[in-house]
Order: sequence, then C-alpha cells, then structure tokens
Amino acid sequence: SFNKLGVPFDVDAIEMVREPEDQLQMGVPAEYLLGHAYHTYHLDSADGTVSFEFQHNVRGRNVYAEGTVDAVEFLASKVAEHSEKKLFDMIDVLQQGSMS
Repeated sequence: SFNKLGVPFDVDAIEMVREPEDQLQMGVPAEYLLGHAYHTYHLDSADGTVSFEFQHNVRGRNVYAEGTVDAVEFLASKVAEHSEKKLFDMIDVLQQGSMS
C-alpha cells in the first residue's frame, strides 16, 4: 500500500468512475464496459514540484478467470506435495511461474 511506502493515503481520496459515458471518456473501449479495470495512481511531492503517475488497465475478464485457474492448479500442487505452508497469495502463484 502507499502507506507502507511512507506515502500518506486516505481511501476517501479514491475516485470511482461508474458511469459508462464517463468510462468511455477515460478511454475504456465500449466492448469492455461490462468487464474492465482502469486504475491510475498519481503522487505529488510535498512541495508540488514533482509528480509521479502510473496506471494499469485490464480489458475483459479473461485474465481473472485464467488467474483463478492458475491459482487452483497451484493449490492442488501444494496439496499433492503435502506442503507445510498453508497460506498463499497470488505472488506465490506468480513466482512458481506456471501461469497459463
């Protein structure tokens, strides 16, 4: 989280755009209005002389479905290995490198 990076962040500052017309203006293609994730993060230095912005955009829902399948396969392999570790996250799945 930004807070863990030393950047104060209030979740109330999140701007959620839910109207399809506004989403189109943000650049979301019409065919993905029912399934997308467009996120932009903007940070400014305390004195306002430096800004940093990054974004990630997901079009469609396939990546979520594929990630779910990869996670299930990962967990099945851990069960088969009788892994002593019982709590995993998607970083564990990605690090294993078997993404479809």
